[in-house]
Amino acid sequence: MATSIQRSVSAMRVACNAARSWTRRGAVSSTANTHVANKRAQQPRMARSAQHQVAVFSPPPSLDGRAWPALGAHVQHGEGSSAQAPAPSPWARVLIVSRKHLRKGKFVDFVGEYHIDLVQRFGAVPVLIPRTETTTQQLEAYLEGGVDGILVMEGQDIGDEYKPYGEEGEVSAELKMEIQQKHAGDVELDSAKDCIEWALVRDKVLGEGVPYLGLCRGSQMLNVAMGGTLYFDVVAETGTTVKHIDYDNYDGHRHPISVLPNTPLSEWFHEEFSGRENESIELSVNSYHHQGIKKLAPGLEPLCHSLDGLLEGYYDPKFFDPENGRFRVGLQWHPERMMDDYVGCARVYQDFIRAASRHKELRMQRARGRLVSGMGSRAETQQQMVR
Repeated sequence: MATSIQRSVSAMRVACNAARSWTRRGAVSSTANTHVANKRAQQPRMARSAQHQVAVFSPPPSLDGRAWPALGAHVQHGEGSSAQAPAPSPWARVLIVSRKHLRKGKFVDFVGEYHIDLVQRFGAVPVLIPRTETTTQQLEAYLEGGVDGILVMEGQDIGDEYKPYGEEGEVSAELKMEIQQKHAGDVELDSAKDCIEWALVRDKVLGEGVPYLGLCRGSQMLNVAMGGTLYFDVVAETGTTVKHIDYDNYDGHRHPISVLPNTPLSEWFHEEFSGRENESIELSVNSYHHQGIKKLAPGLEPLCHSLDGLLEGYYDPKFFDPENGRFRVGLQWHPERMMDDYVGCARVYQDFIRAASRHKELRMQRARGRLVSGMGSRAETQQQMVR
């Protein structure tokens, strides 16, 4: 009988084959994320026990003073045991699919170090998955160690086969040509990346409740997977005068958003709400997108809007409880590029990794429970055979 992972991989291969027919071949002219933080924050530390030589994890200090959840205990063997199982890795595993970029006439895969640094800073290990067609045949190898979090960030537009604009959302050829000229690097599709990330969202996030943080394209991906829709181009379809993208000032561009009170976002940015806890407040955020959420998927709730009314963030209240391993958030803007602007930007990642760490703890507890149950069943069977 095929395992759930094998079934997921098989389904994904079928989807990939369909996706290839929609892919536009050619060079990708997207802007590489080459900016690196000037100074890395405090990193997780690994200590070695002199007696047992078992890795002991020491996470960085919490931004808000709350205790980090304890990770799964290592397997202990009784005295006289002839073998000792290796201790499980103390770090939660966060999967990140790479993005392709044309450099010196050749495609390269990359993940921005902003994201990698933040995942590591708060005590998880980023597992980088190449967005190649061959990965669809090897994905099981990346999943075998367990999945505790999925981070989907910026990238090209989502392929038409995933119905991002709805069942009736056909885009005219004239509009497509106009937008291709304005946003060539973004409208160039990547069917392999679509296929891998869609499978992870469908099977791991929605199927198993794995914590999820979606930024920019990642917020659009989850919304579409849960039944929402997108604008093919925000300016063309709404006539907005708000500047959501600035090709000449990628990192420095900011525009205001209105944050709803009594939401996870207002808690992360609680300093800005001081004395105005029940009112909406404005943040100035970095964004880089020509598309946006048109219809929010059922079950999701808004976090913030831009001043033109465009939804800029949401969460799933049924799957938001970081202390108990639940996190499902989408932001159209880039907190990773705003670490010097607000303390709350780091808290987004902190709670995401807190949820991933707790998810791992629960996953390891279930695995130990199955192991003990299996050992008990075998012992009972042996006793019955002796009788």
